[in-house]
Amino acid sequence: MKKKIKRLVSCVVTVCLTAVFLSALTNLTERKASDQKYADFFSQKADFDVLFMGTSHVLNAVFPMELWHDYGIVSYNFGGHGNEVATTYWVMENALEQTTPKVVVIDCLAVEKQQKSSEVFSFLHLSLDAFPLNLTKIKAVWDLLDDPVTEQRIAEGKAVKSKSSEPRTKIGLLWDFAVYHSRWNDLGREDFVPAPSLEKGAESRIAVARGKLDRIPRDQKMKPGTTGERYLRKMIEDCQRRGIDVILTYLPFPAEKYRQKTANYIYDVAEEYGVDYLNFLDLDVIDYQTDLYDEASHLNPSGARKITDYFGHWLTEHYGIPDRREDAEYASWHGDYDQYAAMKNRNLTERKDLYEYLMLLKGDDLEIRMDIRNGDLFRDEWILDQLANLGVDRDSLSPETSSISIRNRGRDVEIKGLAESGPSEEDGADLQIDVWRGEDQIDSARFSYGYDPETRHIAVSSVER
Repeated sequence: MKKKIKRLVSCVVTVCLTAVFLSALTNLTERKASDQKYADFFSQKADFDVLFMGTSHVLNAVFPMELWHDYGIVSYNFGGHGNEVATTYWVMENALEQTTPKVVVIDCLAVEKQQKSSEVFSFLHLSLDAFPLNLTKIKAVWDLLDDPVTEQRIAEGKAVKSKSSEPRTKIGLLWDFAVYHSRWNDLGREDFVPAPSLEKGAESRIAVARGKLDRIPRDQKMKPGTTGERYLRKMIEDCQRRGIDVILTYLPFPAEKYRQKTANYIYDVAEEYGVDYLNFLDLDVIDYQTDLYDEASHLNPSGARKITDYFGHWLTEHYGIPDRREDAEYASWHGDYDQYAAMKNRNLTERKDLYEYLMLLKGDDLEIRMDIRNGDLFRDEWILDQLANLGVDRDSLSPETSSISIRNRGRDVEIKGLAESGPSEEDGADLQIDVWRGEDQIDSARFSYGYDPETRHIAVSSVER
């Protein structure tokens, strides 16, 4: 009898140790993107007031830390690369297992599509890996991989190419060690000491592109009955059953006609359910000359800060979302914002591209002083667009302009000519920009450049700090 007990105990211990060992290996070898994206979400015990759901358009367009700093709104960005509406539905369902928000904002991009999940399987990992294994996650995986449309596209070679050769399997999403155990050769420092994400699920994309939206009439709409629409309705209905307010949105980008037809159709869906719909294709919020990361779709931080500020006003005025900045339960957000502000400082001080530099100044709480020693700066229309984005009156600029001072997010601008500003220290630079956040000077950048008549743009030859 004692021998049997010893064998039983030995088996139990072996199983437990094996489970612990495999769990440790899984944590080590799995890609950290999903954990990093959701780390702040899972670490917070108190509820979030607002959740933003959708695609990479949301990921790059709404900054929760700016909502916190300016409005005291506690929110999280669940936008994911390539998320179809069905994927967004299951991300929301898993998120609502962890928190009870007052408002869920749903991005309606891709409602016209029949697919359930992205053809790039790593995007599904980003959206789902970090969520704990439970019945809701199992249902999500079973549903999302029951996707004949995506499978057909892959079989016909029409799918978006993925860098990974990983098979689309349920076990790969439910127990990611089945996928990641082969990553031994790829392990790096970030696997042992993962870099934290400082943006509460959002992602800043730093670049500048120019685009144009040719808006079609509102009466041109998509045909109803798609898979995307079905899951959008499921999201709205589940939130309403739970007593959660819903805001539908369509974020701004140079949308193709078929996308605009979707945006037009969502007005009907919003009216049917009695929910608000913020269609930014019809709202004059961003500038398509300064606020795009790429020509096709995404916003850079200048555009994102404008969209974020619009949501801040809307949520405060129409939904009474409380200001949590004095709430002890959310005291850690002050320290989180300090780290976020430090990240923004680094993003600025690492820039060598003048267009990107000027773009990053928009919408931030900065004091800016520009000393201009080469009037060719004002021959570049794109530079003039960027300065106008900062609140500078283009008509007041000339080759004789020698300094520009901007305070309080572009609301206070002072421009001086050469005679007014007096002589400046000559150090060989064509443009010097000094930037302060509060009382702290965060950058002093000296740009040397020349005007290229062929491209009609400024070509920066060097940057000194």
